[in-house]
Amino acid sequence: MAVKAGIVGYGLAGRVFHAPLLPAAGIELHGVASSKPEAVKVDHPEAVVYATPEDMFADAAIDLAIVASPTPTHTPLAIKALEAGKHVIVDKPFAATVADADAMIAAAEKAGRILTCFQNRRWDGDFLTLQKLRDEGALGNIQCFQSHFEFYKGETQDRWQERAAPGVGVQYDLGAHQVDQALVLFGRPKWVEGEVIIQRNQGEVADTFFLRMGYEGALRVHVYCSYVSPDFRTKYVVQGDQGAYRKYHMDIQEPQLREGMTPLDAGFGVEPKERFGTLSRVRNGKVINEIYPTEPGTQHEIYVRLRKAIEEGGAPPVLPAEARMTIEVIEAGVKAGETGQRVIL
Repeated sequence: MAVKAGIVGYGLAGRVFHAPLLPAAGIELHGVASSKPEAVKVDHPEAVVYATPEDMFADAAIDLAIVASPTPTHTPLAIKALEAGKHVIVDKPFAATVADADAMIAAAEKAGRILTCFQNRRWDGDFLTLQKLRDEGALGNIQCFQSHFEFYKGETQDRWQERAAPGVGVQYDLGAHQVDQALVLFGRPKWVEGEVIIQRNQGEVADTFFLRMGYEGALRVHVYCSYVSPDFRTKYVVQGDQGAYRKYHMDIQEPQLREGMTPLDAGFGVEPKERFGTLSRVRNGKVINEIYPTEPGTQHEIYVRLRKAIEEGGAPPVLPAEARMTIEVIEAGVKAGETGQRVIL
């Protein structure tokens, strides 16, 4: 029998980033807890619509609860779902605080259920390409990793993402992806420096986040994310002692999902050649530049791996401890900005 999933929330996250990935992973969307049943039925006429998350958690048919609700609700809803015997995947950020993350992890251990975090951008094409280059040794020893995640959103809007609350702000929204990717590549840093800034008029939450992570030796990681970047083309600048990789443009999967494509459609995740990055390698003392093809993006892979973990046992695609570490690093970056001092981890 197919793993049956229920989604909590049918806003942008549930509708665009979660539901379209499930069929390609062999997971059935059984139902959605939403205050907008008409919208759910238009897209998924066979799905059950629940009035509340608690109603969904009480349905014995649900194997997997997908928490795609506003960040401040992640911890209480995840714990309720775990206590109801469901496996749980929580949209990023995993939690608003490390203490909340610890409570969720404890609840999962007590329930004997899988708990994981929706870090879908581990399967962005550009990040897969960067991992390939690292694994092949094309860059040598990486010494500087710059990660950008920027948009231009103009004036603030009346929505929960723009109202001050625990776990809300660009550092938790975009920054959670960037920190997770850095931890996948390099592991836990030794220290963190950072700053969160409100740059827009009437802004209540941080819209710009700078983070610097220090590692043993020469390696430094620089993270920059912002909602106020009219030129948001830069994605990665990675320097090694034998080569470098520079990538412009965001991964193609998000705009494709927004346009209604799914991983089952031909061309999904395939980046056009004009968006490929540049690989620079040192050969015989000279720098040779070449356009380097981007690997196809496969964000549905997170659900493929989660389904296998549910059916066969084994580790989930994102370990709870990894998700917790991401929140720990973000908290350290915020603290560093408040104190003006480097935070040792």
